[in-house]
Parts: sequence; structure tokens; C-alpha cells
Amino acid sequence: MKSAADEQTVEQSNDDAMSLKLRALNYTDVPIGVMYVNDTWGGSVSARIGSGGGKISCCVSLPNKWHPGLSVTVRWQDDRLYRKDRDAMASRVVDVEKYDYFTDGNLWVMFFPGDKIKVYASPWAPGGAGFPENLKAPSEACPGRFTLLNNDPRCPQPDKRIKP
Repeated sequence: MKSAADEQTVEQSNDDAMSLKLRALNYTDVPIGVMYVNDTWGGSVSARIGSGGGKISCCVSLPNKWHPGLSVTVRWQDDRLYRKDRDAMASRVVDVEKYDYFTDGNLWVMFFPGDKIKVYASPWAPGGAGFPENLKAPSEACPGRFTLLNNDPRCPQPDKRIKP
């Protein structure tokens, strides 16, 4: 019997799919040693202060047209998990947020405090006007208020480790 992930992979393998670069952002203070999306290696992801989304892996396919229920499987090992069991991996099926068709872009996997993960397909980079939720790069964002820059006067507790 095929799983939902298998069905999704079959659907994504047709000609109506776009190939996206795999990138990740980490808004937590715990580094991620390794990350995969649908078994595609995404590398390591620095903790918040060093995470700007600079590493790029290739490639993940998604349908040209988003549809309800579209999801990916994210597997990762952060430093806390590694200290408990060097071979352990966390895994979660994550819905891909709604997107419109574009021709060149990224699949962004975003790790947030509280063990929250979001996945976006977008042609934009963090801080860009069209980037999802208007999020800033973790290395520039106000702690806990990731749509504000750390040096924004509205940032209630700027991180002193982030240089203006």
C-alpha cells in the first residue's frame, strides 16, 4: 500500500513540476547538523545568529500549481538530539504553504522556536519584499519578532550579539 508521501512523489514527478533549490533558515539558538526534505540532503543549518539561508542544495520538486494537502517530509538532527543519540533523526510531515507559480526559486524550510517548522516555495530571499510573512534573515531578525530587524526601534529586546 502506498503512503501519502509516495502518492505525493508520484504526483510531483510529472511534467507539471518545478525544480526548486533547497534552503533552510533556523530561527532557534540550536544548530541543526543535518536536514533532509523528501530524502534530499539539505546540509547543516547554523543557529539563529549565523543562519542567513546561504547554503543551497539541489533540488526538490513541487507541482507548478499548489493544492491543499501538499506536504513534504522534513527529517533533521539538531545538536540536542545528537547529544542524546548520534544516530537519531527527528521527522515530521509539514504542509507546504500556498504559493503561486514562479520559474526560479527555493523551497525554504524554516525552523522556529517551540519546535515549529514551516515550508515555503518562493522566488524571494529573506528580507525581500515578497518573502513569505515578510520574515527577515535569522541573523538580522529581532528575537521572537522575526518580521522586524534587530535594530528596529519596535524590537522589544534586541540581541546584542547582532551587529547593526
